[in-house]
Amino acid sequence: MPLKNSIQADTILIVEDDVFISMDAADSVSRAGVNVVTAETVHDALDILENEPISAAILDFQVRDGAVTPIVDELRKRSIPFRIVSGSPLAEIAAKGIPAGLCAQKPADYFKVLVSLISDRPWISLRPSH
Repeated sequence: MPLKNSIQADTILIVEDDVFISMDAADSVSRAGVNVVTAETVHDALDILENEPISAAILDFQVRDGAVTPIVDELRKRSIPFRIVSGSPLAEIAAKGIPAGLCAQKPADYFKVLVSLISDRPWISLRPSH
């Protein structure tokens, strides 16, 4: 059952370099009624952030061209909520300034990760109307 209640759905950026995990994540997240755009590299993700309105992001910590910290920096500048879903040790991620509370270990339930993002911002299309 979709969570959206408005005409325009939010767009979630998923950055994952494993095509099967990316497909699974995109499928899980899109079932919530949001748009999904994916990237396999830091470079491609930064390009997407420059050219598309992104509401939130779910990132693997290490992708083909390195750690996603440049993406995290850009998301923080824009006040866009994010989560890290990774097989990397939490201490390694925390050493880059990303709190453990924003991280989930693989394998993860991407729908639950999306739900955790909802609490980070006053969403329009994902907030149930009362």
